[in-house]
Amino acid sequence: MWVGAVVQSKAGRDRYRLYIIIGETQDGRALIANGRLHTLERPKKKNLRHLTVLSGGAEKVPDTDDAVYAYLQDFENRA
Repeated sequence: MWVGAVVQSKAGRDRYRLYIIIGETQDGRALIANGRLHTLERPKKKNLRHLTVLSGGAEKVPDTDDAVYAYLQDFENRA
């Protein structure tokens, strides 16, 4: 699994939003968070085929919601 990877949603009402993969479910779906709507405590479950990987796994997944949000904002500004 791509834990720590920055991904972009390809489908659904969250299309084009950035997320970080923080884990996976038993049935193979990714658990993704963005630090605001989908926090680390309440991640979104998303099918892997509905995600585009933008960068490989991070060395360390941010451990707070504010850190996740800041990391994604920085990633978006660099792109």
